[in-house]
Amino acid sequence: MIYWDHYYSITLLINLLIITGLFASLRLFSGAIAHINASDELLKKDNPAFGISLAGATMAMTIMLSGVIYGDLESSRTETVIVLAIFGVLGIALMALTRVIFDKITLPDISLRDEIVKGNIAVAIADAGNVLATAIIIRAIMIWVPMYTISGLIAILGSFAVSQIILTSMTLLRIKVFSFTNKDSGLQDELKNGNIALALRFSGQKIGTAFALATAARIVIYEEYEIFSILAVWFLASIGVILIWKALCFIAHRIILFRVDINQEVLEQKNIAVGALQAVIYVS
Repeated sequence: MIYWDHYYSITLLINLLIITGLFASLRLFSGAIAHINASDELLKKDNPAFGISLAGATMAMTIMLSGVIYGDLESSRTETVIVLAIFGVLGIALMALTRVIFDKITLPDISLRDEIVKGNIAVAIADAGNVLATAIIIRAIMIWVPMYTISGLIAILGSFAVSQIILTSMTLLRIKVFSFTNKDSGLQDELKNGNIALALRFSGQKIGTAFALATAARIVIYEEYEIFSILAVWFLASIGVILIWKALCFIAHRIILFRVDINQEVLEQKNIAVGALQAVIYVS
């Protein structure tokens, strides 16, 4: 009734130990990146913003590692374990790089570290949404690309670069459109002022875009010897899926939030209920 594969089960156990080690180091790692004492923020200051940011990073790591945890049965146990460790560390490094891009390029007027230390929950939610979106994309890439070759590693790094270009460009476009339609306040100003409703919507848009990119990876067939051509095709497929996603979101908003003045609720009243519902619509 129960099939027990000794070799595979031992490999899974070793993988579990590696992942446990990565999780154990995540709290210190997250604090070190932002030059924050994690223990002080969590236990002495009871800082909810840092807790949300760290929770987002932990969940993101869970999503990312699920792309490599089971390894390859055709490879040796040593190779499987090495790949998991390397790509676990690589995934963390890529998420750290994403945070730098988010902090310095996407939201240059906001210091993530300073705002999170001050307890700004809105900025923490935006930060968590960003790393979750990145993790969803990295997971999709790791499943899409064979990771046991140098060309596979190049493809993963290239795919990450393409995904960041799309995510960052779309976010910058949203910021521009927001400034154009709201003359009195910018999106970054709203986040700095602690607008949680807007932060939820912003994060939902990020995560929804990430799911669209992950869907595009399922459409395009990976070819090891045509890496750059495949990346170009994936880029075009991603744009197409994003356009379809935007159209579906538009329709869903018109049905679910019928006769609701969304901007007034989110921007003026800071209605968290509406912001959360919008986030779920974008993700769903």
